[in-house]
Amino acid sequence: MHAIVRLASFAVLAALAACATPPPTAPAPLTDDRRQALDEFIVAYRLADAWPQAAPKIARDSLPRLEDAAHADIDHDGKGEPAHARVAALMPQGRRELQDALQAFDANELARYTAYEIYAKYFDTAEIRQIAAFYESPVGRKLIALGPVLVAEHKRPGGADPLDKHFDAAEQADIATFWGSPVARKMNATAEQVREDMHGHFIERSEPALQAVARRLATLAETDARP
Repeated sequence: MHAIVRLASFAVLAALAACATPPPTAPAPLTDDRRQALDEFIVAYRLADAWPQAAPKIARDSLPRLEDAAHADIDHDGKGEPAHARVAALMPQGRRELQDALQAFDANELARYTAYEIYAKYFDTAEIRQIAAFYESPVGRKLIALGPVLVAEHKRPGGADPLDKHFDAAEQADIATFWGSPVARKMNATAEQVREDMHGHFIERSEPALQAVARRLATLAETDARP
Protein backbone atom coordinates (compact mmCIF):
# COMPACT_ATOMS: atom_id res chain seq x y z
CA MET A 1 0.00 0.00 0.00
CA HIS A 2 1.24 3.52 -0.78
CA ALA A 3 3.12 5.06 2.15
CA ILE A 4 0.87 8.15 2.29
CA VAL A 5 -2.19 5.93 2.50
CA ARG A 6 -0.61 3.98 5.34
CA LEU A 7 0.23 7.14 7.26
CA ALA A 8 -3.28 8.46 6.77
CA SER A 9 -4.70 5.22 8.11
CA PHE A 10 -2.56 5.39 11.24
CA ALA A 11 -3.33 9.08 11.81
CA VAL A 12 -7.05 8.47 12.07
CA LEU A 13 -6.63 5.21 13.95
CA ALA A 14 -4.62 7.19 16.50
CA ALA A 15 -7.53 9.60 16.78
CA LEU A 16 -9.78 6.67 17.57
CA ALA A 17 -7.32 5.19 20.05
CA ALA A 18 -8.33 8.89 19.72
CA CYS A 19 -1.16 19.17 8.53
CA ALA A 20 -3.18 22.10 7.88
CA THR A 21 -6.79 21.92 8.92
CA PRO A 22 -9.56 23.19 6.66
CA PRO A 23 -11.67 25.75 8.50
CA PRO A 24 -14.97 24.41 9.83
CA THR A 25 -18.01 25.30 7.83
CA ALA A 26 -21.34 26.48 9.16
CA PRO A 27 -23.27 23.33 10.13
CA ALA A 28 -25.83 22.28 7.56
CA PRO A 29 -29.48 22.41 8.63
CA LEU A 30 -30.37 19.36 10.71
CA THR A 31 -32.79 17.71 8.33
CA ASP A 32 -34.17 14.22 8.93
CA ASP A 33 -31.73 12.92 6.30
CA ARG A 34 -28.74 14.56 8.00
CA ARG A 35 -29.83 13.34 11.42
CA GLN A 36 -30.11 9.79 10.08
CA ALA A 37 -26.67 10.04 8.46
CA LEU A 38 -25.09 11.28 11.69
CA ASP A 39 -26.76 8.53 13.72
CA GLU A 40 -25.45 5.90 11.29
CA PHE A 41 -22.00 7.49 11.48
CA ILE A 42 -22.04 7.27 15.31
CA VAL A 43 -22.60 3.52 15.09
CA ALA A 44 -20.24 2.83 12.18
CA TYR A 45 -17.36 4.92 13.57
CA ARG A 46 -17.83 3.49 17.08
CA LEU A 47 -17.98 6.97 18.59
CA ALA A 48 -19.45 5.67 21.85
CA ASP A 49 -16.11 3.88 22.37
CA ALA A 50 -14.19 7.16 22.26
CA TRP A 51 -15.13 8.30 25.76
CA PRO A 52 -14.14 5.13 27.67
CA GLN A 53 -10.81 5.27 25.81
CA ALA A 54 -10.39 9.00 26.51
CA ALA A 55 -11.41 9.04 30.19
CA PRO A 56 -8.08 7.79 31.63
CA LYS A 57 -6.15 10.36 29.59
CA ILE A 58 -8.57 13.13 30.60
CA ALA A 59 -8.10 12.14 34.25
CA ARG A 60 -4.32 12.17 33.85
CA ASP A 61 -4.30 15.50 31.99
CA SER A 62 -6.59 16.99 34.64
CA LEU A 63 -4.30 16.30 37.60
CA PRO A 64 -2.83 19.83 37.75
CA ARG A 65 -6.34 21.32 37.68
CA LEU A 66 -7.49 18.84 40.31
CA GLU A 67 -4.60 19.70 42.62
CA ASP A 68 -5.13 23.44 42.14
CA ALA A 69 -8.85 23.04 42.87
CA ALA A 70 -8.14 21.13 46.10
CA HIS A 71 -5.75 23.86 47.26
CA ALA A 72 -8.36 26.49 46.37
CA ASP A 73 -10.94 24.70 48.51
CA ILE A 74 -8.51 24.55 51.42
CA ASP A 75 -7.83 28.28 51.06
CA HIS A 76 -11.58 28.94 50.94
CA ASP A 77 -11.99 26.96 54.16
CA GLY A 78 -9.30 29.06 55.82
CA LYS A 79 -7.09 26.09 56.61
CA GLY A 80 -3.35 26.36 56.95
CA GLU A 81 -0.18 24.86 55.50
CA PRO A 82 -0.55 21.39 57.09
CA ALA A 83 -3.66 20.74 55.01
CA HIS A 84 -1.98 22.02 51.85
CA ALA A 85 0.99 19.76 52.54
CA ARG A 86 -1.28 16.69 52.55
CA VAL A 87 -2.70 17.27 49.07
CA ALA A 88 0.20 15.82 47.07
CA ALA A 89 -0.06 12.48 48.89
CA LEU A 90 -3.76 12.33 48.11
CA MET A 91 -3.42 12.88 44.36
CA PRO A 92 -3.21 9.17 43.37
CA GLN A 93 -6.53 8.64 45.14
CA GLY A 94 -7.90 11.73 43.43
CA ARG A 95 -6.87 10.47 40.03
CA ARG A 96 -8.60 7.12 40.65
CA GLU A 97 -11.78 8.82 41.86
CA LEU A 98 -11.82 11.21 38.92
CA GLN A 99 -11.26 8.42 36.40
CA ASP A 100 -14.08 6.38 37.96
CA ALA A 101 -16.38 9.41 37.81
CA LEU A 102 -15.52 10.04 34.15
CA GLN A 103 -16.03 6.39 33.21
CA ALA A 104 -19.58 6.70 34.56
CA PHE A 105 -20.50 9.40 32.04
CA ASP A 106 -23.07 8.60 29.35
CA ALA A 107 -20.90 7.53 26.40
CA ASN A 108 -23.84 7.66 24.01
CA GLU A 109 -24.56 11.27 24.91
CA LEU A 110 -20.91 12.19 24.32
CA ALA A 111 -20.95 10.29 21.03
CA ARG A 112 -23.93 12.30 19.85
CA TYR A 113 -22.20 15.54 20.81
CA THR A 114 -19.05 14.44 18.95
CA ALA A 115 -21.02 13.70 15.79
CA TYR A 116 -23.55 16.53 15.87
CA GLU A 117 -21.32 19.32 17.17
CA ILE A 118 -17.81 18.37 16.02
CA TYR A 119 -17.79 16.18 12.92
CA ALA A 120 -20.81 18.05 11.57
CA LYS A 121 -18.65 21.20 11.45
CA TYR A 122 -16.21 19.62 9.02
CA PHE A 123 -18.21 17.17 6.90
CA ASP A 124 -21.37 17.48 4.85
CA THR A 125 -24.08 14.82 4.79
CA ALA A 126 -22.72 13.00 1.74
CA GLU A 127 -19.25 12.81 3.31
CA ILE A 128 -20.66 11.53 6.59
CA ARG A 129 -22.44 8.77 4.68
CA GLN A 130 -19.24 7.83 2.81
CA ILE A 131 -17.31 7.49 6.06
CA ALA A 132 -20.08 5.44 7.65
CA ALA A 133 -20.31 3.16 4.62
CA PHE A 134 -16.61 2.34 4.72
CA TYR A 135 -16.49 1.69 8.46
CA GLU A 136 -19.58 -0.50 8.25
CA SER A 137 -17.90 -2.63 5.59
CA PRO A 138 -16.08 -5.80 6.71
CA VAL A 139 -12.63 -4.28 6.19
CA GLY A 140 -13.67 -1.04 7.90
CA ARG A 141 -14.96 -2.90 10.95
CA LYS A 142 -11.73 -4.90 11.06
CA LEU A 143 -9.65 -1.72 10.79
CA ILE A 144 -11.39 -0.17 13.78
CA ALA A 145 -11.29 -3.38 15.82
CA LEU A 146 -7.54 -3.67 15.29
CA GLY A 147 -6.91 0.07 15.65
CA PRO A 148 -5.01 0.06 18.98
CA VAL A 149 -2.95 -2.95 17.89
CA LEU A 150 -2.05 -1.36 14.55
CA VAL A 151 -1.03 1.93 16.15
CA ALA A 152 1.12 0.18 18.77
CA GLU A 153 2.81 -2.03 16.16
CA HIS A 154 3.34 0.92 13.82
CA LYS A 155 5.25 2.76 16.59
CA ARG A 156 7.45 -0.23 17.31
CA PRO A 157 10.89 0.40 15.77
CA GLY A 158 12.08 -2.09 13.21
CA GLY A 159 8.85 -4.09 13.20
CA ALA A 160 7.03 -5.50 10.18
CA ASP A 161 4.32 -3.41 8.59
CA PRO A 162 1.20 -4.14 10.68
CA LEU A 163 -1.15 -3.77 7.71
CA ASP A 164 0.75 -6.50 5.88
CA LYS A 165 0.54 -8.63 9.02
CA HIS A 166 -3.20 -8.28 9.61
CA PHE A 167 -4.78 -7.61 6.18
CA ASP A 168 -4.62 -9.59 2.96
CA ALA A 169 -4.03 -8.00 -0.45
CA ALA A 170 -7.74 -7.53 -1.23
CA GLU A 171 -8.37 -5.86 2.15
CA GLN A 172 -5.38 -3.58 1.70
CA ALA A 173 -6.70 -2.62 -1.74
CA ASP A 174 -10.05 -1.65 -0.19
CA ILE A 175 -8.27 0.44 2.45
CA ALA A 176 -6.10 2.11 -0.21
CA THR A 177 -9.15 2.93 -2.31
CA PHE A 178 -10.90 4.57 0.61
CA TRP A 179 -7.84 6.44 1.84
CA GLY A 180 -7.24 7.76 -1.66
CA SER A 181 -10.70 9.32 -1.73
CA PRO A 182 -11.36 13.05 -1.12
CA VAL A 183 -13.33 12.40 2.06
CA ALA A 184 -10.53 10.31 3.56
CA ARG A 185 -7.95 12.98 2.72
CA LYS A 186 -10.24 15.45 4.47
CA MET A 187 -10.43 13.14 7.50
CA ASN A 188 -6.66 13.07 7.68
CA ALA A 189 -6.43 16.87 7.33
CA THR A 190 -8.98 17.49 10.09
CA ALA A 191 -7.91 14.67 12.45
CA GLU A 192 -5.85 16.89 14.75
CA GLN A 193 -8.55 19.56 15.03
CA VAL A 194 -11.22 16.94 15.68
CA ARG A 195 -9.07 15.49 18.49
CA GLU A 196 -8.59 18.96 19.96
CA ASP A 197 -12.31 19.71 19.76
CA MET A 198 -13.17 16.40 21.43
CA HIS A 199 -10.55 16.88 24.14
CA GLY A 200 -11.75 20.42 24.83
CA HIS A 201 -15.35 19.28 25.20
CA PHE A 202 -14.40 16.34 27.40
CA ILE A 203 -12.39 18.67 29.68
CA GLU A 204 -15.34 21.05 29.93
CA ARG A 205 -17.79 18.22 30.50
CA SER A 206 -15.60 16.77 33.28
CA GLU A 207 -15.29 20.00 35.26
CA PRO A 208 -18.18 19.33 37.74
CA ALA A 209 -16.78 15.86 38.49
CA LEU A 210 -13.31 17.33 38.98
CA GLN A 211 -14.61 19.94 41.41
CA ALA A 212 -16.46 17.27 43.41
CA VAL A 213 -13.31 15.14 43.71
CA ALA A 214 -11.25 18.20 44.65
CA ARG A 215 -13.70 18.97 47.44
CA ARG A 216 -13.32 15.45 48.84
CA LEU A 217 -9.53 15.67 48.69
CA ALA A 218 -9.57 19.01 50.47
CA THR A 219 -11.77 17.61 53.22
CA LEU A 220 -9.47 14.61 53.66
CA ALA A 221 -6.41 16.85 53.75
CA GLU A 222 -7.99 19.09 56.34
CA THR A 223 -9.08 16.13 58.47
CA ASP A 224 -5.67 14.45 58.37
CA ALA A 225 -3.95 17.72 59.21
CA ARG A 226 -5.83 18.22 62.48
CA PRO A 227 -3.57 18.15 65.57
